[in-house]
Amino acid sequence: QTITIRHLLNHTSGLRDYIGLMTMAGTDIDDVTGDDEALAAIARQRALNFEPGSEWLYSNSGYFLASLIVKRVAGKSLPEFARERIFEPLGMRSTLFRDDYRLVIPRRASAYAPSDNGTYTIDMSSWQQTGDGAVFTTVEDLLLWDRNFYEPRVGGQPLLDALQTRGMLTSGDTLSYALGLFIDEYRGAHTVSHGGSWGGYRAELLRFPDEHFSVAVLCNLAATNPSALAQRVADIYIDGSLAAPTDEVVASSTSE
Repeated sequence: QTITIRHLLNHTSGLRDYIGLMTMAGTDIDDVTGDDEALAAIARQRALNFEPGSEWLYSNSGYFLASLIVKRVAGKSLPEFARERIFEPLGMRSTLFRDDYRLVIPRRASAYAPSDNGTYTIDMSSWQQTGDGAVFTTVEDLLLWDRNFYEPRVGGQPLLDALQTRGMLTSGDTLSYALGLFIDEYRGAHTVSHGGSWGGYRAELLRFPDEHFSVAVLCNLAATNPSALAQRVADIYIDGSLAAPTDEVVASSTSE
């Protein structure tokens, strides 16, 4: 069936998640893998989860394949392309895509996970594929990324508008997901956000465009809930701009 680039970026392709496919096949996050292994796992699947465009299901396969499209069209890897076209123009000098597990990253925080005996263990990955993750950054650099949505230096306003335009299913239903961004509400306020987790790393960037307020949370412990932490920060700093919390919001914003 025909799968478009928009299907990949909206998570409506029906492609199964390559991470799940590889782990079910016995690959561990400690194993060294790259583009070839991920692409082979995607290519071996014999059917889609659903007809493209008919449903929404988060799949890392879409953004990994997008990185291969960049590589084939631009003639350079996504890390190279992003550094030249996004990170350097925005002054994000501490941000990169890591496509080599041996790469030394200055000031890198190790990631941990709690163990059954009350101690902690290292929880980090040697996977080298990019697109759906593998970004290393800082809260200071995320401030520069955030500013680009108000004063576009990279992409221009048309692209930023497209990134924040919700996807649509073939049924006509509108998604809360746009192009790599969730478009939603928190306590009545418009939000643009996305989180991530891999190994023991956890992250969330929660933006309130109308309030010109954003919260970036980067954690290196698998037990943390960065989405809830970001909401709790918003509860403190812009409480006057938010609607009264419901029981459901309070429960989600206080969970850890």
